[in-house]
Amino acid sequence: MKRLVLLIVVIAILGAGGTLTALTSTDWSATSIPGAKVQCADPACSVFAAEPWEAGQLILLIGFIMFNLVGMGATIALLFWFLSKQIANVKASSAPSPGGTAVEKA
Repeated sequence: MKRLVLLIVVIAILGAGGTLTALTSTDWSATSIPGAKVQCADPACSVFAAEPWEAGQLILLIGFIMFNLVGMGATIALLFWFLSKQIANVKASSAPSPGGTAVEKA
């Protein structure tokens, strides 16, 4: 519990520091980031702006990735459910009965 509280405090301090750093900056362009240089004014070469086709491709990529992640999660969940069901069946069938073992009855 102490580790969780410590983690939350550290994240809050880092978030507050980042917010204060961003608020003290008067220029919201690429030059407000240390080490960043504005190379051109064209949105196609800026890392902070996207053209409509670039934004569309990003949305398609994110949608494709999310669809595949949900599919993988569903597949793994179905596999674990099936394996758990089979383990329960084996345990139930191999449980000793009051009249003797399963091998003795056969």
